[in-house]
Amino acid sequence: MAIDRPTFDESWHRVAELRPRLRSIVQVHRQHYRGQRWHVLRDPGNNQSFRLDEAAWGFVSLLDGRRTVAQAWKIANSNLGDRSPTQGESIRLLGQLYTSNLLHADLSTDAVGMFERLKRRRNREVGGYVMNLMFARFPIFDPDPAIEKLTPIFGWIFGPVGFVLWAILMIVAAVNLAGQGTRLVDQAQGVLDPGNIAYLYLCFAGIKLIHEFGHGVACKRYGKFENDQGEVHTLGLMLLVLTPVPYVDASSAWVFRNKWRRMMVGAAGMYVELAVAAVAAMLWAHTSEGHLIHALAYNVLFIASVSTVLFNANPLLRFDGYYILSDFMEMPNLNQRSKDFLYYLVRRYVYGVHNPQNPAHSLGEKITFVIFGIAAFIYRMFIGVAIVLFVASEYLLIGAIMAVTAAIGWAVVPVVKMIHYLLTSPELQRTRPRALAVSAVAAVTLLALVGFVPVRFAAYAPGVVEANDQTPVFTRVGGKLISAMPSGAAVQAGLDAVVELEDPELVNELRGLLAEKRELQVRYLESRDLKKSPAEAQAYAAQLTATQAKIDRVRRDLAALHIAAPTDGRWLTLDVQEKFGSILKRGEQVGLVATLDDMVVKVAADQWSGPRLIGETDRDRDVEIRVDGWPDATYHGRITKVSPAGREQLPSPALSMSAGGRVMPDAKARRGDESAEPVFEIEIDVKDLSDAPPLLPGQRVMVRFPMPDRPILTQAWLYGRQLLQRRWAW
Repeated sequence: MAIDRPTFDESWHRVAELRPRLRSIVQVHRQHYRGQRWHVLRDPGNNQSFRLDEAAWGFVSLLDGRRTVAQAWKIANSNLGDRSPTQGESIRLLGQLYTSNLLHADLSTDAVGMFERLKRRRNREVGGYVMNLMFARFPIFDPDPAIEKLTPIFGWIFGPVGFVLWAILMIVAAVNLAGQGTRLVDQAQGVLDPGNIAYLYLCFAGIKLIHEFGHGVACKRYGKFENDQGEVHTLGLMLLVLTPVPYVDASSAWVFRNKWRRMMVGAAGMYVELAVAAVAAMLWAHTSEGHLIHALAYNVLFIASVSTVLFNANPLLRFDGYYILSDFMEMPNLNQRSKDFLYYLVRRYVYGVHNPQNPAHSLGEKITFVIFGIAAFIYRMFIGVAIVLFVASEYLLIGAIMAVTAAIGWAVVPVVKMIHYLLTSPELQRTRPRALAVSAVAAVTLLALVGFVPVRFAAYAPGVVEANDQTPVFTRVGGKLISAMPSGAAVQAGLDAVVELEDPELVNELRGLLAEKRELQVRYLESRDLKKSPAEAQAYAAQLTATQAKIDRVRRDLAALHIAAPTDGRWLTLDVQEKFGSILKRGEQVGLVATLDDMVVKVAADQWSGPRLIGETDRDRDVEIRVDGWPDATYHGRITKVSPAGREQLPSPALSMSAGGRVMPDAKARRGDESAEPVFEIEIDVKDLSDAPPLLPGQRVMVRFPMPDRPILTQAWLYGRQLLQRRWAW
C-alpha cells in the first residue's frame, strides 16, 4: 500500500539542528475557515501574511529559538500524532516562512542553499508577474496617515445610514436611465475617439483612485472592530492592460476574524464606484450632448459598467470579486490552490509522479478547485483576447504590442517552463520517459487539432425580413387611433378596415358646412323668387358650389378615417396596438399588407464577413436563419444577391442600433439608415415555411453562412489579415 505522506525526508539533516523562531514583530491572528481553526502570521512592516492550519501551527509554535527543529518535530509528533507535519512538509514550511521574512534563524550553508533555491524560485514567479506588462505593479508611498484622517469623515458611508442612502441613490439613478438604452448604446461608439481618449483616461484614473481609497477607508473602519488592525501602507500604480491606474494594498483585511467584514472591504471599491456612477448617470441624463459635463459623465458611466462587470465583480479574475468569493467560501488563495490542484492531477495521474503534494483537503475542495481553475483559465484567455482585439480595432500598433506581450506570457513562457520542468525536475527522475512521451503526444495532438484538422467555419450577419409582395398602408388624414385589426389577420382588398381613426373636428366641420349649405340654399331661392338681380343669384349659386366642394372633401376625409386593406393578404403591424388613443399624423405608415408565402431576408454583412461571402460562399448551400427572440425556430434560405462592394446605407433602418438592431449607426448622419462602417447587402430567398411559424416582414434575424471547413490556425490567420486590412491594404 502506497504511503501518501512519507514521514522522513533525505534533506532533514540540513535543518534538524537549527534553532529558528518567528521574528518578534510577527503578529498571529486566529481565524475559522469552513469549521476549522487557522492561524494567520502577519508582518506589519511589509504587510506579508501567511496562513497555517492547526497542525502546522502546532509545529511552528514550538520554535522558540532554543529548541532544535528536530526536538520541535518530535514534540509535535507526540502531541498531534498522524496530523503532525512530516519531515518534508516541515522543510517546505520552514522555507516558506523564511522566504516570507517571518522566520529568524542562523542557517547553515546547506540550509541557506536549500532555502535560497526556494526563494529564487519564488522570485522567478514574482518576476514573471512583474514582467507581465499588462498587470505589473509599482508601489509609490505609504497612504496610511492620509486614510487615517479620511476615515472619521467618510467611514459612515460603510455603516447602516450609508447603505440606505446608497440604495436610494441607485434607485434614483435607475429611474433617470430608464428608457435611455438607445442613447447609451449610440454614444458608446465614440468612447475611443481620439478627442475623447484624454477625458476617458482622466475619468478612469479618477474613479479608480476613489475606488482604491474606498478599500482603504473600509479597511480602516472595520479594522477598528478587529483590535485596531487594517493598516494600508502601500499606494502605487498598476499597469492594467498597459494603462497606469492607482491601487492600494488593503491585504491587511485578510487577518480580520469576521469574514463579512473582509468581504465588505473587498466590495468597498465597487460600492463607492457605483455611487459615483449613479451621480454621473443623473448628470448625463439632465445635460445635453456637446456639453463637457455630459461627456465626462458618460465616460464615468462607461468605465463603471465595463470595469465592474468584466473585471472587478467577476470572481474569475483576481480582482475584488475573486477575494469576495474566496472569503465567502472560506477558501483563501483559491486561485493558486486551484492551479496547484490541477497540476497535482497532471503530475500524479498523467506523469505518474510518486506522492505529489495534494492541496485539496476534502472532496468539496477538489470539485471547487477543478471547476474554478478551468473556468478561470478559459475566462482569462477570453477576456485577454477580447481586450487585445478591441484595442487593435481602434489602435493597431498598441494592439499589436499587447498581442505580442500576451503571446509571450501565455504561450512562450509556459512552454519554456514546461520543457525545463520535464528535463530537469527531480520529481520526474523515475518517470521522466513517461512524462516526456505523454507531453510530446499531447503537443503533437494539440498542434494537429489546431493546425491541420478542419473545423466548422461560418460567418454571421444580421438581417431583416421583407415580403416580395407587400403593400405599405399609410394614413391619408390625421386622427385619433380608436381601433386596429390584430397583426397577422387575413384581409380582403376594400372590404376589411385594418385601422379606424376618429376626428371630432371633422365631424363638427361637416355639421357647420351642412348648416351653411342650407342657409345658402334658402337665400338662393329667395333671390330667385323675389326676382332680385341675376348677379346676386349667381353669387349664391357659386357659394353653394364651393360649400358643396368643401362638404365632399370633409366626407372623403371622414371616409379615410376608416383605412381598408389595399390588397388581399395578411395585415401586419408591429406597434399600432400600442398607440391606441394617440394622434396619428397624415402620411404616417401604420402597417402593411403582404403575402407570406414569398419572403426575402435582406442582410447587412460587415467588412469581416462580406468579402468572404462574395468569394467563398456556395450559393447553392443553405443558410440558416434564426429570428431574434425565437432561438428554437430555424429557417433556411438561399443567397440570390451579394453586393460587390460595401456601402454605408443599410438595407433597412431596422438593422441600426438606434432602432434596436445590431449595426452601429453613423452618429453624424441625419438619416437613421446609415452605418458607421460600410456593409455588404445580401438578399436571401426563404424556403418553404410550411413546417414552421411564418416569418413576418419587419422581423430582425441573424443569418449563419456556412463556409468551407478550415483549421483553427487558418481561421485565426484570416481574422488577423482582415484586422490589418482595416487599416492598410495587405
